[in-house]
Amino acid sequence: MQDDDTLKTTYTLEIYEPDDDSCVAAVFESETPFMPLSKGEYIHPGFFEMTDTKEILEVVSVEHILWKIEGSHQTQKVCVRTKIASNPFK
Repeated sequence: MQDDDTLKTTYTLEIYEPDDDSCVAAVFESETPFMPLSKGEYIHPGFFEMTDTKEILEVVSVEHILWKIEGSHQTQKVCVRTKIASNPFK
């Protein structure tokens, strides 16, 4: 069994569809942390699997979820809620 200091850490970034935190538009997984996203920043959805639009998204909130599976790994999951940007790059 691994000691807590040597557990592998995984990182997950979930970006939700505009105004719908029940529908994930994109998921990214990595062994290294993602750059932080903050409220008010813009995301170009590019290749996201969104149901309705490809418009620029604005970050409205960011939630961090942390958990550990003893003897296996620990995870940081970042949940990014969005809305359609009304006036991006003003």
